[in-house]
Amino acid sequence: MAFAKRIFLFLIVNVLVMVTISITVSLVCAFLGISPNYMTSGGLNLQSLLVFCAIFGFGGAFISLAMSRVMAKWMMGVKVIDASRASGAERELVAQVHRLAQKAGISTMPEVGFYESPEVNAFATGPTRNRALVAVSTGLLQRMDGAAVEGVLAHEV
Repeated sequence: MAFAKRIFLFLIVNVLVMVTISITVSLVCAFLGISPNYMTSGGLNLQSLLVFCAIFGFGGAFISLAMSRVMAKWMMGVKVIDASRASGAERELVAQVHRLAQKAGISTMPEVGFYESPEVNAFATGPTRNRALVAVSTGLLQRMDGAAVEGVLAHEV
């Protein structure tokens, strides 16, 4: 069931991105006076195709990046750790990430979270280094010692 949910969310997000970009392409083409018709009686209109590809390429990448942190939390079920209320292993995890972020020169500390999974995995995502999320799986926390976890976190930061 979780796999089907992930596929459904993946498809719906991509459809929404395509609709957003299609509307943007129509508006930009109208503003620039470029016909959105890529095939003309004279052949392929390369200028229109270039604008279309640039908007879809860059637009999709920027929209995906902007939504990455929220989508990761939603799709992976990441539980963000509240640093002020954390205790035990959660407090140590937040402290490790914040310590590594400071060493890396990141001024705004990333959100730190975990998600339920037996897999040994971690990821970092977000639109900028000052609006990031670092998440680890429960499998990683259960199977790795403190030094190994810190190595994984250093890689993610």
